[in-house]
Amino acid sequence: MVVNKGYEKAAHLYDIFDNKDNIDFFYRYGKEAGLILDIGAGTGRIAIPLAKRGVKVICIEPSPAMRNEFSQKFKLQPDLSDKITLIAGDVQSFKLTETFPAAFLSGSFDHIPSNERIASLQNINRHLKLEGKLIFDVYIGGMKDSPLSLIDTIKRGDYEYQRFIGTKTLPDKTIEVLLVYKTYKQGKLIEKIEQPSAAVTTSREKVHELLQETGFSIKNEYGDYYFSPFKERDSFLIIEAFKKK
Repeated sequence: MVVNKGYEKAAHLYDIFDNKDNIDFFYRYGKEAGLILDIGAGTGRIAIPLAKRGVKVICIEPSPAMRNEFSQKFKLQPDLSDKITLIAGDVQSFKLTETFPAAFLSGSFDHIPSNERIASLQNINRHLKLEGKLIFDVYIGGMKDSPLSLIDTIKRGDYEYQRFIGTKTLPDKTIEVLLVYKTYKQGKLIEKIEQPSAAVTTSREKVHELLQETGFSIKNEYGDYYFSPFKERDSFLIIEAFKKK
């Protein structure tokens, strides 16, 4: 799995820009399962709110910088010490002795290289109980090449945070991504971070093939975090699959 996903240098900015409204979505599965395997847990943006609601979460995260941010937040939540376990590892090679009723893979599938996706899904399958659920999101379809452009501006008190992105698609469908982050304090630039990253384009059909090949069946497909059924024109796909073997 690609460890450097665009936040190794900017992990301290991750929560500022990741403002997806998806906690209630994942909590529905967490409440049902009671115990969740959160793969690519990042800064704990999903895991910590779920733990506060009583869900036990085992977190796998490959990035040292992201784990550090997670740990710093976790230290401020001592009452959650029995609810969260943070483990260094990646989706393809992590190994636990326990199996789980459900697993999350949020914001990570796009960054798994094509030649590692089968092994990654097989590894998840090994860590699930029979009929255990895998819930993950993925962007589908192509992506147009684009020059570096401002896509986000967040203001917090005296600080302003900006995020820029530029993309280039290679012949093997890998997308080279350049992320640039700028932080201003009272209008003065105090930090600039340039972070190359990579993603892989895919299709809904290819995702279906990979799941079938690695022992999963699809139960539901959504187009957003509000459980809206997936439509053909949607570019964002959320899959609820289960282990069949």
